[in-house]
Amino acid sequence: MSRSDLDQGKLQFMNGNYGLAEKHFREAVELRRDNAEALMGLAACYDRLGRFDLADRTYSQLLKVAGRQPRIVNNMGYSHYLRGEKAKARTLLLEARAALPGDNTIEANLALLDRS
Repeated sequence: MSRSDLDQGKLQFMNGNYGLAEKHFREAVELRRDNAEALMGLAACYDRLGRFDLADRTYSQLLKVAGRQPRIVNNMGYSHYLRGEKAKARTLLLEARAALPGDNTIEANLALLDRS
């Protein structure tokens, strides 16, 4: 069931079990390809697992499903931060900030980038 997999994916992600979270998010996406929440979780798992090729493909699918939303752009920026691509990360995080000023997560990611 898609909802159960989505919930399990979130739980496993919160507990740092990115491999298990990936499995559940992937199963949720396989049941519903337009499940933006599951796609976002799946992309974040791929980032944490260092599978940036799969993360990029999943973010691309997510953008088609949900559009260029600030939280998605924020996650894409964090993905590039994890890769060490600071200039690309900054561009994306600033785009997210412009669309959603004062968001704590976006601000924290920009601060993290500034400290690195």
